[in-house]
Amino acid sequence: MDDWRESYDPDWIMDELLEETEHGRPAMEVLRYAIQEADRHQDVPYMFAFRIQFCRESTFYGDGLELLVMFPELLSLADKYPEQAGNPRYVFRYEGEHVMWVYKWILDNCQDFYQISMEDCENFFEDYRKRCVSMGLSLRNYYCTLYGFYWQIDPEFSEECFHKFEKLPRDGHSDCRACERNVEIRFYLDRDNLEKANQLSKDIESFRLTCGSKEKRSAWLRMKIAYMIYYLEHRDYGKAQEYARMVERYMNGETEYECWDDFLACYAYTNIGKALKIYKEHWKEWLHARCPMDLFESGKNVCIFLKELKKARKGDTVKIHYDSSFPLYREEGQYKIMELFDFYYGKAKEIAEKFDQRNGTDYYKQKLEEGLYEDV
Repeated sequence: MDDWRESYDPDWIMDELLEETEHGRPAMEVLRYAIQEADRHQDVPYMFAFRIQFCRESTFYGDGLELLVMFPELLSLADKYPEQAGNPRYVFRYEGEHVMWVYKWILDNCQDFYQISMEDCENFFEDYRKRCVSMGLSLRNYYCTLYGFYWQIDPEFSEECFHKFEKLPRDGHSDCRACERNVEIRFYLDRDNLEKANQLSKDIESFRLTCGSKEKRSAWLRMKIAYMIYYLEHRDYGKAQEYARMVERYMNGETEYECWDDFLACYAYTNIGKALKIYKEHWKEWLHARCPMDLFESGKNVCIFLKELKKARKGDTVKIHYDSSFPLYREEGQYKIMELFDFYYGKAKEIAEKFDQRNGTDYYKQKLEEGLYEDV
């Protein structure tokens, strides 16, 4: 495997090397080289395939910044080769259809990265809409992603988009029925309509609707996470902990469901010892995350944890063995709890302000304060 760069074998890279390579940065380094070689050989099918795989790796195992850099190249290829046949590994007739599937991940990132200006977000959505129309694709997913983007910016418009999504027909560009059902469940949970959400959840709870294989429980886990956050936001910490335990039990190493910062907030109210253990195990990944939405959410949840830790402790300090990458690092490992709180609160507030400035609202600053349930 060490000499794989000596000859260009795209089938072997895709079907064997990547299968043996760790997800995330290692796989993305392989794919960067593979893209370079496909371009050098003008191997159009693999110029598409390796870039699409890179976008997939970035979305599910890396970070969205890499996706944002790579996607314009992929979109340019789709415009240059509109009749390029789809890769037989996937279900798409043309690579342009596959690129439109990847486009949905870009639209999701508009919500997660304040670095994407509002003008650019609007341009992405409009370009996506026009491409859907020109390709004869249903606008169902267009309205679904608009709903997700605008629900914290313009709730009335967001709700209009959701109901358009509900009414438009499904087609091959639609997400699976289980994923769409989870969108509906979250919509009604966000509006405190627990009865409607519970009714909609029955098909996922019984596994009549699944995403992927039943064993992976993908849709089921996403639903449980939505309920966990619902009960956490409604201060029913016992219920939130029940859902956190369920997710922990069944996530089976799937990184998508390892929402440790949400678990941290749940256990901060119910089991401060476990919360402290989670924080010590995961502080570094939260500190070095590149997605600003993830940084905001983890920062807010760490603040909740530290606030509850301060209440639970007789003293005002805690011993944590950070390494030198932590900005407040001290070799002796003894820290004032409120000093740590101020550090995380400052970072979360800064990100909240950047999102609010981009969106023209004060939503995230309010969310930070409400998440702490008291004046800070």
